Amino acid sequence: MSLQSIAAIPGNQEPQLVASIEPAPPKAGEVVCETVYLGVCGTDREILHAATPHVPSGHDQLILGHECLARVLEVGEGVESVSAGDLVVPAVRRPTTGSTTDGIEAFKLKRRPDMMPWGAYVERGIVWEHGFSLPQWIDRPEFLYSVPDGIENIAILSEPISVSEKAVREAEQAQVARLGSNEWVDNPPRVLITGMGPIAFAAIICCRARGWDVTVFGRDSEDTFRANLVRQFDARYANADTLDFQTGNVEQDGFELILECTGNDRVMMQSAQLLAGCGIMVWLGASRLPQVREFDVNQIMRNAILGNHLYLGTVNNAPQDMQSAIDHLYQLKSQYGEAIASMITNKVAPADSLWHYTNREPQGVKTVVCYDR
Repeated sequence: MSLQSIAAIPGNQEPQLVASIEPAPPKAGEVVCETVYLGVCGTDREILHAATPHVPSGHDQLILGHECLARVLEVGEGVESVSAGDLVVPAVRRPTTGSTTDGIEAFKLKRRPDMMPWGAYVERGIVWEHGFSLPQWIDRPEFLYSVPDGIENIAILSEPISVSEKAVREAEQAQVARLGSNEWVDNPPRVLITGMGPIAFAAIICCRARGWDVTVFGRDSEDTFRANLVRQFDARYANADTLDFQTGNVEQDGFELILECTGNDRVMMQSAQLLAGCGIMVWLGASRLPQVREFDVNQIMRNAILGNHLYLGTVNNAPQDMQSAIDHLYQLKSQYGEAIASMITNKVAPADSLWHYTNREPQGVKTVVCYDR
């Protein structure tokens, strides 16, 4: 029996197993890949919860899956950068052309994909293009990143790590522009990461690869699996009982970089009080179904003005961020390989995966769907 794909259907909040779409033979410049591992992501759950997936034109469903480790099966004429048998990680967002780009200024269409406006790109498994829960699929080599030997078991984490890589890189670039190229080299930033989901652990990897001091804030008690996993990365764990958001000396006890990974506006407001002078906060998540909230932002605004704070929002990744994610996985495998592998807290077959698309395990980090051959 052939493997099935996992789909989101408009008007339905439950994932469905559907018949797979067989790829055509590759044309010149194309590649046929088969999925080896597929990561289940909070974005998948949000797509299903909203029940309004952005289905590809002419289709009545969206095939999910955007975190993927794949094997190249066949290459078309003219493809030289990858070969049959290679392991690769595919990019998610790609530029598009056609009616969706009507009304978008030409200069915006020349930006790299992660900086393009809505309508100028597709995202496999998310926006207007089927994802990688297809057992086999067509792609182009410019969207495939080679996986070096030795990280095959953790390369599925490359895509979520790349999202955090972009957040860290943009903070670095902003700080270089403001304070000079040596500021965070000579004075490595103290980093606060809020949250204990996949993006938060990905952010730990990005910061530890740079040798930065990391504190992680979460709601777990001190003796949980995830709290101990934080410590396996030589980072500190602080929960609501141990982290004081009302510190008296923010320059001494605060943080130069805060990576907000919860998407919770209250946590963001609390942690913003811990930004030291010239500190940067990067938002990596937010609710897709926003609710009206009322907060007193006066103090945060005053602190931002007096302290030269900078707030950034980031999404997706640039090509260099995907490559950095793969490079850092390789770099850290000897020191933190066991901790990184522990981020994969469950492996399931496609037929057993549907529960994980609508539920989170209490101490889970990343569930991986395995396409056994």
